[in-house]
Amino acid sequence: SHDEQVATYSAIARAVGPDYNLVVRTLDVGGDKPLTYVPMEPEANPFLGMRGVRLCLERPELLREQFSAILASADLTRLHIMLPMVTQVSELRLARQLLEEQAQRLGITRLPKLGIMIEVPAAALMADVFAPEVDFFSIGTNDLTQYTLAMDRDHPRLASQADSFHPAVLRLIATTVKAAHAHGKWVGV
Repeated sequence: SHDEQVATYSAIARAVGPDYNLVVRTLDVGGDKPLTYVPMEPEANPFLGMRGVRLCLERPELLREQFSAILASADLTRLHIMLPMVTQVSELRLARQLLEEQAQRLGITRLPKLGIMIEVPAAALMADVFAPEVDFFSIGTNDLTQYTLAMDRDHPRLASQADSFHPAVLRLIATTVKAAHAHGKWVGV
């Protein structure tokens, strides 16, 4: 519920305190992360389907509610919000619009930092386009590796080959870091 989210985010924000960053990832369900309270239709390939920001933008009430709950702790810490599974600038812009609307409703004038997960090759390859529009990147190496190598990281015979140090993965990470630094943005992993 909204109240449960507010209580949880506020408790974490108090523990982190005003001198440190608290990065909150928005709802990232689908794929290997089903939730009983977010019913979803079965999909043939849920890892490539409705998950992360795609799901939240299809059901904007989920994202609005989470933004509202996150924003309730804005005065307690250095708040950062991270969007998962972003592949298009339009997704980022729409999510930012929803965040700004929720902040305005709550009378919050200083928005938290907004960043995106770099966990699909498309986002890494477009990092130079995303960088001017975000405050930070966070590289999700598990998904980036899985999608770059087209290997399920949980596959019993392939998991040992799903190597985050594969040259292709490292090149995507380097591309992301270069684009971020060119625009004065930081990158987390």
